[in-house]
Amino acid sequence: MTESNAITRANSEPAAGSLAYLTDAACFEHIWRVGKAFAASRMVPTHFQGKPEDCFVALQMAMQLGVNPLLALQNITVISGRPGFNAQFAISLANQRGPFTGPITWSSKGKGNDLAVTAKAVIAATGEQVEVTVDMGMAVAEGWTRNPKYKSIPEQMLRYRSATWLIRLYCPEVLMGFSSTEELQDMNTVQRTEVKDVTPVKASTLDDLNQQIAKAEPPAATEVVITQDEPDATDADDIF
Repeated sequence: MTESNAITRANSEPAAGSLAYLTDAACFEHIWRVGKAFAASRMVPTHFQGKPEDCFVALQMAMQLGVNPLLALQNITVISGRPGFNAQFAISLANQRGPFTGPITWSSKGKGNDLAVTAKAVIAATGEQVEVTVDMGMAVAEGWTRNPKYKSIPEQMLRYRSATWLIRLYCPEVLMGFSSTEELQDMNTVQRTEVKDVTPVKASTLDDLNQQIAKAEPPAATEVVITQDEPDATDADDIF
């Protein structure tokens, strides 16, 4: 293997023994030190700064994907505790490592609520063209449009959606099951809008309600008189 081929292989495949840190204390300690170094840097995104534990986990993701750690840190977003990769990063990985003859391309038609975007690529092994179409009707039905970006840059958002969908269908190994940042943002937006206020009523509020009830005038009492009919003389024998 030539030097150039070795470099290409190292940059495109997960490193051998990438799970060794689970059983090798020295390996674990080394990765931890690297994670602390990244966490202390201002060149990583703010959500990783000062968080060596998160950097440590992100390094494991980078090792599994076989990508430069800084590149991974720059493209990983954590939303509601779930990590995801930027769609641009996912598309670049698919273009580089996917089963396609060339890069993913798009075509668009319609405008406004009729806008539809199709992501397509050609599978190298079979020559088959595969594609996925996502439109605004689907975005509205799924609740994605609660994300304001679907109003400011709708075509771009549909491009990201259609491409990540295409990747999931035809080369899921590229993302190893991780969601894209845009998918997580859309899901999180929908969940936030569906959350109901279940905050318990404060004690002061209960006191106010009780005082209002106490001040309210009770309804006028209705006098009820219960009488018993006197027996007829003809029924005297039945009584005794």
